[in-house]
Amino acid sequence: MPSKRLSRRRRVANISHSLFTTLKSFLLSPFTIKSQTSAFHPDPTYQSTSNNRATEISRPHRLRPSPHIYPGYQALHLIHLLPFEILSHIFVLGSEEDALLPVSVSHVCRKWRKVALRTPSLWRIISLNSHERMWHERIRRARACSLDVILSSRSSSYHSRNRHHNFNPSVVQNLMHIAIPYIDRWRSLEVAFTEYVPCLWMSALSGCNRPAPSLQELCLIYSLNDDTSEITLFSGVAPRLKRLTVDGIRLNWLPSLFANLTYLDYTHHGFTSGHRAVHDVISILGVSSRIRELHILFPRTRSPCLPQRKFNVAKRISLPHLTTLSLKVDGTDIPFELAHFITLISTPSLTALKLVDLRHSSQSFPSLKPFFYVYALPPTLRQVHISYGWYDPFMVRPMAQSLPRMGKITIKRLRLPEQVLMVNPAAKRHSRFPVDRINLVGAPYHRRCSIDRLPVSYRPPCKAF
Repeated sequence: MPSKRLSRRRRVANISHSLFTTLKSFLLSPFTIKSQTSAFHPDPTYQSTSNNRATEISRPHRLRPSPHIYPGYQALHLIHLLPFEILSHIFVLGSEEDALLPVSVSHVCRKWRKVALRTPSLWRIISLNSHERMWHERIRRARACSLDVILSSRSSSYHSRNRHHNFNPSVVQNLMHIAIPYIDRWRSLEVAFTEYVPCLWMSALSGCNRPAPSLQELCLIYSLNDDTSEITLFSGVAPRLKRLTVDGIRLNWLPSLFANLTYLDYTHHGFTSGHRAVHDVISILGVSSRIRELHILFPRTRSPCLPQRKFNVAKRISLPHLTTLSLKVDGTDIPFELAHFITLISTPSLTALKLVDLRHSSQSFPSLKPFFYVYALPPTLRQVHISYGWYDPFMVRPMAQSLPRMGKITIKRLRLPEQVLMVNPAAKRHSRFPVDRINLVGAPYHRRCSIDRLPVSYRPPCKAF
């Protein structure tokens, strides 16, 4: 009887010891996967003696031979240890740069395909082109997720960035019909054409005559547009629209569409000039008075073709929420419209001013001093960015002295690195010599001078009358 109990205890001890050994080997090798066959049938050719083991341990780490791996073992990459949520978020961030990345990652392995198919936001970008069946399938995989619709003559794929699509009105209309049935799910819409084709713009927007309740961002770029008619989008209903980029298009500026804008990048269409163009922009800002960031450009790409006004624009507009203002120039001098426009707006909360020269001129604009004579910089400014033709060495030092809250002045000139002037507002207020309190980082010393009040005023061009 005692012998039976003893044999039973030994059997239980052997089972417990083997179970403990299995768990220990599994926990100590988390980065390898061992098949069931190799777990019970090790490689008979593998032999390790105590002498060999002692020799291997005595060697330096970099000189030791790689440990023997059974044929049943497979290496496990660290990326497979990431949680599904983090992996899907990485895929979504990559799809914002390359519209075809979801297709690529879904063909890597079974796990990645499962993650991609179970992430609806990964398929939300619909960059319309000739692959109609693929975009229909992507809309289906997006399920109830909102959509980002892109119709551009330039490819949105990373591997074909320089490829251009040849669009005509019939092709554009057929492509837009893929996304128009889901207009209530649009989160953003981008339509951009770089080449001129007659009636192309109306073909692209003719179907946008239904409300877009989820639309948050709108980008319409067609600088070669020759259609002077005003376009009413989405039946005047887009209550969540916050960001708008317009270039070359005349829109019917309805309060139900554009009253809630916080970002506006506006390039004037050029069908009007002089006081009429300034009146158009002031009317736009009267509707969108809640904007916080404004980019404005009056290009010289076409001659005006609409009737011009012969009276000055006396209406002033206040933008109490505007914090960032960007004034762009695409020419050899500051246009009259921009100088007249800047005198008609009030910006009590402006903290950042960007003076942008798209032509990268090597010389200062001829009308630079008269411009700052008619435009007084607001005292709330903290940052100023000056580029190319906007730069004059005689204006930097007075600008830093006259603005009490100025913290940084950035200067960009042709064939020179960007220069940053750090200004200490506290030291400037308490010092008797504020000129010496300016720290020049990567910039030469600017002479102490002041802007002369020249008796020069802007006058509209002759073609405006």
